[in-house]
Amino acid sequence: MKRLIIFLWFWIGFVEVVNAQHTFQISYETEKDEFIQNSLIDNEGNILLVGNSGFTLDSKNALILKIAPDGTLQSKLIERQDTVGTFSEVTMLDNGNYFVSGSYNVGNDFYAMDHFWVVIFDENLEILAEHSYGINEPYVKYGDLHRSIVNKEREVAVVATNKRMVNNYLRDDFIMFRFSQQGDSLSSVQYESWPSAQPNSFDSIPGTDSLMMIGRGVLNTGQESLNFLDMEMNITSSVNISDLDGHKRYTNGNWLNSDEFLMLSNWILDDDKGREYLFSVFRVNTSGQYLQELHLDRPDTLEYAAYFTNLVVAPDSLIYVGGFQSYNNVSSTPSNCIIYLIDKELNLIGRKNFGGDANYTLMGIEATSDGGCFAYALQTNMHDRWYYERDVVMWKFLREDFEIITQLTDQPTMALNSKAWPNPAGDVLHISLDGLPTGSDFRLQIYNTAGQKYFDKALTATTKSVQCQIGVLPAGTYVYQLRTATGQVDSGAFIKQ
Repeated sequence: MKRLIIFLWFWIGFVEVVNAQHTFQISYETEKDEFIQNSLIDNEGNILLVGNSGFTLDSKNALILKIAPDGTLQSKLIERQDTVGTFSEVTMLDNGNYFVSGSYNVGNDFYAMDHFWVVIFDENLEILAEHSYGINEPYVKYGDLHRSIVNKEREVAVVATNKRMVNNYLRDDFIMFRFSQQGDSLSSVQYESWPSAQPNSFDSIPGTDSLMMIGRGVLNTGQESLNFLDMEMNITSSVNISDLDGHKRYTNGNWLNSDEFLMLSNWILDDDKGREYLFSVFRVNTSGQYLQELHLDRPDTLEYAAYFTNLVVAPDSLIYVGGFQSYNNVSSTPSNCIIYLIDKELNLIGRKNFGGDANYTLMGIEATSDGGCFAYALQTNMHDRWYYERDVVMWKFLREDFEIITQLTDQPTMALNSKAWPNPAGDVLHISLDGLPTGSDFRLQIYNTAGQKYFDKALTATTKSVQCQIGVLPAGTYVYQLRTATGQVDSGAFIKQ
């Protein structure tokens, strides 16, 4: 039987702190089905998660969780008679309070969420203000995918969706809101979409008065696009970014400057070996040009980027990228979550596997002020063939929990008749570059025998070998590859003692 601790005013939670000062794993477990929509990390290092909880669709209630840096968990469930609701997005206000948007229905119909909902919470999760805005015809409900930011005018700008019936099908259109930081509505703009609106990310463009939303539905082709908005939430232009076949769900994670940013995308790749599911990090400019790409995948697996916040920047400017290995989500088969550590030049320098003891769907990650990473996932529990319920599981990792190759430097070729030496290797491995002309650009990639990528770095052949500090790699057999723009140049295997 699950453990359930009930406090006054719907404070519910179960906490298992492994090390309150460093790392932890905690769970929010009830007999209800939980779903988390989005997250933020505030100025005090607390993590806020929002979503809903309920046994069935006609009993769903809005949920907010707050996790302190030591792993202490607070929760609040908004239960009201004959009302169902959900929270979709949380944004931090200038005064440290939390602006939460969502939707609700009076009448217990989760499929008819006809009120847009704004709630202001203080640091103790007490409600300070609450506003709701009804649906306008011909629309019948609000969607549950919101994106919000505090813009340069210190207003809360929100990209959301609402639904109307078209040929007996519900179609999502965009609706853009502006609110004061007290939750009062300032304006709204409606945009019809085709075939359906999907806002995946929303940002202010640094150094400008423009905003950028990545999503589908603005272009009449239905393809993913960069969509530029002014401060009044009017869409001023759009750029198609669906040039790469098989990509979908693009999300922006980090601006490199006012023109270039990093973007994450799932990718479905079909070749003569079959279909492969993976995700990639791209360096892209605001003209929609793809400038660089880093594949993050394992062969012969189904891998997806985390659903919501999936690319975050640590205080030292290294970047965490979150994903999970899926077995069709609703399954009793255990699945793994993974966080990659990369730099802004799109070099893979570390990784962390976790989960594996249940079916997990990684929903998002947040970078913590101590250089670590917080991750949250839904654990699916199958009760029979037709019934399942989900719990929220959360982890906090420090940088030393990641498997990292700490150093890679050019070294002259040693007098050994080998491509990689010593073999077996302890802390240091040398790899020959004899097959590469001096001055040529290449990538050095290192995998284990299960196909998990441990290292992927762009280099230039300035000498005859490179030296890798591999002391932190787990013992085992590894494969390295040297790849140029035209394909694989060389490969080999080595044993890490």
